Amino acid sequence: MPGVFVNYRTGDGEWAAALVKRELSARFGADQVFYASQSIRLGEDFSREILSGLRRCEVLLAIIGPRWSGAVDREGVRRLEKSDDWVRREITEAFQCGLRVIPVLMDGIDPLAEADLPDALKRLARCQYLRIHHRSDDLDLPRLVDELVELVPELVTAKAAPPAPRVDRPAEGELRSPVTEFRRALAEPVGHTVTDRVQAAASSVLELLTESRYPVSGHLDDSELPAELEKRLTGYEHDLAPLLRLVAIGVRSGDRRHDDLWTALVDRFLRPSPRDRGAQDVWVNAALYPALLLVYVMGVAAVASDREELVHRLLCQTSVDADGRTILVLRALALRNVVDPRHAAALPTWDGAPPRQALSVQLRQVLSRVFFNVVDGTAFEWAFADYEFLRSLLELHDGAFSSLGEFAVQLDRDDSVIYERNLARLNADSALLRSGAFGGDPAEVAAAWRELRQATRARYS
Repeated sequence: MPGVFVNYRTGDGEWAAALVKRELSARFGADQVFYASQSIRLGEDFSREILSGLRRCEVLLAIIGPRWSGAVDREGVRRLEKSDDWVRREITEAFQCGLRVIPVLMDGIDPLAEADLPDALKRLARCQYLRIHHRSDDLDLPRLVDELVELVPELVTAKAAPPAPRVDRPAEGELRSPVTEFRRALAEPVGHTVTDRVQAAASSVLELLTESRYPVSGHLDDSELPAELEKRLTGYEHDLAPLLRLVAIGVRSGDRRHDDLWTALVDRFLRPSPRDRGAQDVWVNAALYPALLLVYVMGVAAVASDREELVHRLLCQTSVDADGRTILVLRALALRNVVDPRHAAALPTWDGAPPRQALSVQLRQVLSRVFFNVVDGTAFEWAFADYEFLRSLLELHDGAFSSLGEFAVQLDRDDSVIYERNLARLNADSALLRSGAFGGDPAEVAAAWRELRQATRARYS
């Protein structure tokens, strides 16, 4: 019977292991997940049961936290060096039995290095890993489920030994990952299912974005504001996580049938809400963050799919009504209009980035998890930087400049690399200019490029 074995070190990764066990049990059924503290009954031989349970599984998840590698016994000997260490023993047994072994790194743990592992475990450093962050487990855990569904389809269709359904096993149609189902819907010749799924996910998110949950009234002093602002932005990231994943996959597919869906989605999240007299600007501005996240996901996915005309449509042909004025998304969602750079620089865990780049750095980190296994690694880094580069050029062409992303650091050091990488996107025959960007005139691109270089030098030189 296919199954998943959860391997973790006591005193190191319990919270992550427990979350993984709970999520996998809810998706596949508790009988499909081996978790030693709950899968072995009182009085049973734990050594025999662990090895027996492991040999019945298809996958071992090695939960790796900050004490996983350096934990020592009472004599000061590193546990991983001891052949009777159960973490080591389970992993080596999994390799010997031919299981797929997936390291799951907690929070900011560095990838494993062979040099730091005993010979019996060096292979683990060569296994492709996943990450789980305590701030984004609601995104990371469904991603793990999605990966397992694709790697071990039998997890979806496997039946428990008794023919009667178990109360902890969802109905058959609910077992498959929502992301996997969405990918299947994208392949259908008629796209209504895609629209229905995305709009339903958007409605669920919008139900969370209420005044009671995210109030815009009330004032905080300067000492309290940074932590509360960071808490609010993190809340938005968590609430939007499932929707962002669907949007990333949908736009990345390159299917033009759904372009109206993406612009309609932005419109739903940019509808102005009544602003009472007690509203504080910092909270009103932060309320734009969900729309900013959506547009960034769409923009990065569009660039990665060579759909620059969609970037232009989203930023320059979609607008919002505010205070009796019509404002392009390009302007409404300029970074400084969402989070003031002074506030961004003061957020507790955003330190280390200059004020003008702090929000850009945060967006890149958040989106890197959204795009896992959609646009990964270097391809994601380039797509993110290229999107911000194109957005800045479009801003400069439209009028007064207001945003510079993280790419500006590279631009200041070597202003040719990113421009040369985007040359094909900026000529007269490109989809971007043919869609109406820069008036279709390469000379206007050149003028915006000169202004961008000057702006970069003025801010960073």
